[in-house]
Formats: sequence, C-alpha cells, structure tokens
Amino acid sequence: MRSTSGSQLPSRLLRGLVCALALGMAPLSPALADEAEVDQQIDNLLGDPAIFKTTITDLQERVANEDSIAFSAFVDYPITVTINGKRRTIRSAEEFEPLYHDIVTPEIADVIVSQDYGSLFVNGDGIMFGDGQVWMNGICLDDACSEMEARIITLQAAE
Repeated sequence: MRSTSGSQLPSRLLRGLVCALALGMAPLSPALADEAEVDQQIDNLLGDPAIFKTTITDLQERVANEDSIAFSAFVDYPITVTINGKRRTIRSAEEFEPLYHDIVTPEIADVIVSQDYGSLFVNGDGIMFGDGQVWMNGICLDDACSEMEARIITLQAAE
C-alpha cells in the first residue's frame, strides 16, 4: 500500500504491526495447539474430550482443596493402591476417604494439581498424569456405553 506521496511508510508500518502481533501471539499458539491435539487424541481413543477436560479441572480443584470426600468420587472401584509399602484393594469411596492422605501423597497431589491439560499423555489405556502416578479413563455407565464418566483407574507413587 502506498501513501499519496508515494512513500512505503504505511506499508512498512502495517507489516511491522502484523509481525509484532504474530510475535506477541506466538507464546499462546503452542499451548492452544497442544490442548487441541489432546482433545483430538481423547476423541479418537477414549470418548468426549469435554467430559475429560471438565473432570480434570474439577479433580485439580478438589485436590488443591484437599477434599477427600469429593476426590473419592473420582475413583473407579475397586482400585489397588500401595499404602506404606503394602498393596491394598480399596472397594468403595467410603473405604477410600479415610485413607486419602495415605494414598494421595503430597507427590501425587502435586502431580494432579500441576498437570497441564495440553501436556497430558493419551493412549488406548487412558490419560496419564505426570510420570504415570495417575491414570484416568472413561467408565461406561450402561451396557451400551451411551453414558460415560471419566474416573481415576490408577494411583501410584513414582518409582
């Protein structure tokens, strides 16, 4: 674009603004792309990504608030965990809740709370938090699997 005087200034100014905007937005793009990629992987392998995203956000909030009762509702039972070096199968939320601090160690709590959605690892086995301390998958609520909830299927300390 030329000005009436024939100068290239407006064109250079426009290009400069476009470059500045592109550079300013660049740090946001990878995160958004990563979240979109995670959504696509979940959609392809596990089900509706909105269910997982909502559950993960809610889970992180509950862990940050140390809400053991709410957390126990996110778990798919029975679940086998390690408490003080011994394997134990927990069969219900009522059994899990009083053991919350023995199972959800500070390390596991930190992994859950600090997990970035766009950095999740997704495969056919579910969604992995951290280095595998927590795994989540879709659990069918009916025989046709027309309804599903995202639940924790594995809780384990890193080795």
